[in-house]
Amino acid sequence: MVENYKLNPNLTKTAAVAEWLKQRIDWQIYLPNQRVPSVRKLSKLMGISSFTVVQAYEQLVATNVLVAKPSSGYYVNEQTRLVPPNRDKKVAPKQPVIDTRWLVQQVSSDIPHHRSPGVGTLPRDWIRNDKMEWAIRQVTQQADGFIYDYSAVQGYLPLRQQLVQQLNVLGMQTYTDNVMTTAGISHAITMIAQLLTEVGDTVMVDGPGWFWLSSCLQQQGLNVVAVERDHQGPDIEQMQQLFETYHPKLYLTNSVLHNPTSYNLHPARAHQVLNLIHQYDAYIFEDDLYAAFLPSGQVLRYASLDQFERVFYATGFSKSMSSGWRVGLLVCPDHFIDDVLRIKTLSNMSTPEFGERVIHHLWTHGEYRRQIKKVQQQLYRAHERMRIALPKIGLVYPEHTQAGLFVWVDTHQDTSQLALDAYSDGWLVAPGHLFHPDASASTYLRLNVSTSSDAFLAWLGDYLNH
Repeated sequence: MVENYKLNPNLTKTAAVAEWLKQRIDWQIYLPNQRVPSVRKLSKLMGISSFTVVQAYEQLVATNVLVAKPSSGYYVNEQTRLVPPNRDKKVAPKQPVIDTRWLVQQVSSDIPHHRSPGVGTLPRDWIRNDKMEWAIRQVTQQADGFIYDYSAVQGYLPLRQQLVQQLNVLGMQTYTDNVMTTAGISHAITMIAQLLTEVGDTVMVDGPGWFWLSSCLQQQGLNVVAVERDHQGPDIEQMQQLFETYHPKLYLTNSVLHNPTSYNLHPARAHQVLNLIHQYDAYIFEDDLYAAFLPSGQVLRYASLDQFERVFYATGFSKSMSSGWRVGLLVCPDHFIDDVLRIKTLSNMSTPEFGERVIHHLWTHGEYRRQIKKVQQQLYRAHERMRIALPKIGLVYPEHTQAGLFVWVDTHQDTSQLALDAYSDGWLVAPGHLFHPDASASTYLRLNVSTSSDAFLAWLGDYLNH
């Protein structure tokens, strides 16, 4: 066999050398415990520097493909065993179970956004920030001063200070000492649930509400009950009945651009809810993840009225900036901050400061504000499009929907079966039963206005008519 020493031109030279050698191990040209070409020999054959070959070999040592033996060279790891795929084995296709775990897995799969009207994020080209690489470079230049130490448990101070300034503008008065960073909203939720509840306790959520939330709380051994949510807020009579019957210690909700309805909170309803919270000695976890998409920030929140007496307030950047950084911010009532910091210390130690610094650079740069304004305009146009398109396929655009990510549509058919049929045709949708803790049958769909294409709406119209 005549060996080919050409490298993949689409990779860096180091990555290309590593790829070249792994291919030959896969092809069993080099077997376990066999010595691979020396650094000097391979660099000469490939016409590259010995330094590049050393880098590639060391990467393969770090990933347990090779073993380095002093004064001898590099050898294929004896643990390397090739298990060829069994192409003859027939596996019966499984019918998927449409639940929270399934939807989260599909969101992380390779289904493209334009085939995913059920996804919970914006298309990458909507939120791409031209200053992202700039911000990463800025932080990298400063990394030697912080990267080798544990981050502050409470989080990067300038980022917390920026949130305090932002909240003051929105009528919420707090201090940096009452703010901590988290690994996203989900991290904040699990910490506050751990703080206020024990296994077997009851917590209250909106119905419909964020599908991940109910499943997460149930997994922690909590009883999750739902209060019906309309365009003004939770049903007060039902909420009082739930307090009387179950004595929930915590109510978790979106007050602004609610997921999945894109409704806001009416001031009168907010006052009524807070009265019940005080009456029954409970607390609110207010998830304000969608705040950036409001054209005007002056929309009422529970924290605006309560001023963090009985409200834990959380926000983040996974929808508006980047899901990958997992940076969130949590504001706690003064008498709880030490307890929550203790929980954070014993669970995560701290959150990575590198990402927090990048987020701070982007948040305080004018390009982010310009980008968010553009997203707000795109969302408005997407809702106007849906307002016209839905009636054409026999559906009603909900009257009180605001220009958030979602629209909550009644199809008048069981959407769990619809989701299965859509998946078979290559569409990812979010059926209504996922948005209730008891997974009760639903005729609703949560549609992401940024990813619900004309092609999907045509499919949906045909499906509903036939």
